Amino acid sequence: MTSRTTLSRWLGKQKPASGTTALTVHSPNEVIVPQRPLPIPHQPEPIIIPLPPNEPQTQTETLSNFLRIGRLYHPLCRNNFVERVQIGYYAYERREEWRTCALAAAYAGAFGPQAIERPDFSYSMAVWRLSQRVGFDIGQRQVIGPTGRHSNLADEMIKLVDENLWTRAGVADWVESLGF
Repeated sequence: MTSRTTLSRWLGKQKPASGTTALTVHSPNEVIVPQRPLPIPHQPEPIIIPLPPNEPQTQTETLSNFLRIGRLYHPLCRNNFVERVQIGYYAYERREEWRTCALAAAYAGAFGPQAIERPDFSYSMAVWRLSQRVGFDIGQRQVIGPTGRHSNLADEMIKLVDENLWTRAGVADWVESLGF
């Protein structure tokens, strides 16, 4: 295009060539929004998860579970039911530690770690309260121990730790194998 045609077009003497489009200017208040249908959200097919048949619930109020929990609270003591030990030589470093046998550890697992620290705590109290908690008398339930001894369950738990040098975890496994 030459400068002559550009100038004449600018002055409005020449019309734009056909085939070109004219520019339309709209005022700022006019907003042209194209009309489109709103998108419909895609709804996927529901996922069905098959559930397995009802499995039997494991019973948590068992003597073996109480022993497993209670053995984590205190260290093991042998040839005593409960032992209170002072640790530290100087006054500023002294502290008190409690040690338990298998039956006292089961009691601590059932009633909390501070339950054995009571001044009225005893063997008969532990047997009585644990028997109430588990639903049978552990002082009267006769068992044949892994060593062949015939005694009640509470005494056998203590003898396995004291005489046969079992750990409390091993006693818990044995008690669980009996179904208690």
